[in-house]
Amino acid sequence: MRYPQLLVYEGDGRLAAQLRPLAEEKRWALREVRQPEACLRLLGRGRPDVLVLKLGRDLERELTFLDRVNWARPATATVVVSDTDHPGLAGLAWDLGAAYVLLPSAPHDSLTEIVGALLGAP
Repeated sequence: MRYPQLLVYEGDGRLAAQLRPLAEEKRWALREVRQPEACLRLLGRGRPDVLVLKLGRDLERELTFLDRVNWARPATATVVVSDTDHPGLAGLAWDLGAAYVLLPSAPHDSLTEIVGALLGAP
């Protein structure tokens, strides 16, 4: 059996630390990736995938990557997380294929619930 895969693309490891207990409990593969090409190689290998993408300092690069993931791996559910509460940024992330967008106005505690729902956890 191939367990679901959870990839976290961020710079500081905080989101991965938040999701690690759930991934261990559910026996999901949790991988922290820092390079777009490595992330794309890991996605789409015949199992459910969720990518958590943290927007940070290079929005153009990160949003371009979101678009690439949606185009190259359309079955991958992507959750975009940002520390900036900007409605236009959220709208752009939705337009580029994000399944969920979490801004500071939404509690980041819900990230665990969202990822669990996307990977079919009860």
